[in-house]
Amino acid sequence: MKKQSKIIVAVLAALFLAVAAMACVHFATREKVPVNTLAIHAGKDVVYVDLDKLNRKPVQGTLTNARGDKIEIDAQGAALADILRMGELDVDSIQSVTVSAADEYSASLSGAEVNESEKTFLIFGEDGLQLVVFGDENMKRSVHKVVSVDVQY
Repeated sequence: MKKQSKIIVAVLAALFLAVAAMACVHFATREKVPVNTLAIHAGKDVVYVDLDKLNRKPVQGTLTNARGDKIEIDAQGAALADILRMGELDVDSIQSVTVSAADEYSASLSGAEVNESEKTFLIFGEDGLQLVVFGDENMKRSVHKVVSVDVQY
C-alpha cells in the first residue's frame, strides 16, 4: 500500500472513531423521558405529565400544508395550555414555548399562541403525540413524536 493510501485510511479510521464517540456521548446524555409521559422544562425544573391522566377531548380542524393542500384533523387530544396547567405552570406568564420531538425537531410558539383558545393542541396519533397549530399558513410547526416542552418566562 502506498504511503498516501495509508494516511487516508488512518484519517478515515480516526474520523470514524470520533463520530462513534460523539454519538455515544450524545445518546448517553439525552434525557430519558418515562414511558407515556411528557417532559416539561421550566427553567431548571422538570415536570413529567402523565399522558394517561390527560382530559382528552375531540380535536377537529383543518391544517394547510406547504403546497396549500387542506388536511382534516379529527383526533383526541388536549390544549397545550391545559397540559402545561397539569404541570402546575403559570400559563399566563409564559413568553414562549418550544415543543420538541424524539428526533429533536422542534417548533416554537409564543405565549399568546399557547393561551389562544382552540389554537394549539397535542393530539394522540399512531406514532405518539403530535403538536397541531391551527391557523398557520403551512403545517411546518406540526411536530410528530413529541417528547418534551420547554417553557420560557
